[in-house]
Amino acid sequence: MNNARKTWIRTTAAAALLYLISTGGAWAADAICKGMGKQVIDSDLRFSLSHSQIPGELAISTHKMRVAGTQYKLESNSQAKGFLALLYSGQLTQKSEGLVDAQLGLTPFYYAEQRGKKPVAESMLNAETQQIVFKRNGESAPYEKGLQDRISMIYQISARLRCNANLKAGDTLAMRVMSTGRVGNEVFVLKKMEDLTLDLGKGDRRVSTLQFETKPEEAGDEIVRIWYAKDLNWQPAKIEIRDAEGKALTQTLIGEGT
Repeated sequence: MNNARKTWIRTTAAAALLYLISTGGAWAADAICKGMGKQVIDSDLRFSLSHSQIPGELAISTHKMRVAGTQYKLESNSQAKGFLALLYSGQLTQKSEGLVDAQLGLTPFYYAEQRGKKPVAESMLNAETQQIVFKRNGESAPYEKGLQDRISMIYQISARLRCNANLKAGDTLAMRVMSTGRVGNEVFVLKKMEDLTLDLGKGDRRVSTLQFETKPEEAGDEIVRIWYAKDLNWQPAKIEIRDAEGKALTQTLIGEGT
């Protein structure tokens, strides 16, 4: 990491922390969950990636979370093979960096995606103007408390469940989420409790999960489903992205570590 990037991260982190302290608040949907920041933990997870219309394993995805003091770094990397490698030139990377706040949990101020050899698409907080700047299209949007990104939202729910998993079917967790071009709404609905069988490298293991599903804002929006495993400290055990035509890309947990 170059010196300019390091300076930007230190400056933005300090300014964002002061902003959060001055404004206070917590998740709008959670008035009783305390100590969210303590529930954000280091982790290394490996997933097998598959597609509903393509046989076999298409990639291995790794998710790495690192927490140091009040800051975190989260990276997802999928090294594709076969058909998916032709689409993405072999690799898809997502990065999220930001603060770990005692009440808000993950508070990202930098998000990036890169598909193969394409340029990195970045979104970042301008701490002085309190705007999210989308480098891809040059547009911006006001920063909002509790804002997540496309990868941090997965682990924000993990932290929420570690803090308080007293939920029932039909309960919702709403968040504002930034991509590389806009800020939108994601409303996760707890659909059901479900047992999954996972192969974590030591034979099949049955785990109890809570399955969440997003409510699409508009017709044609993709649906995200995530299964969180109670027996695995509420880590995501399965992540599915389904498009309007019913085609699904699924990550299934196969182990911890690299």
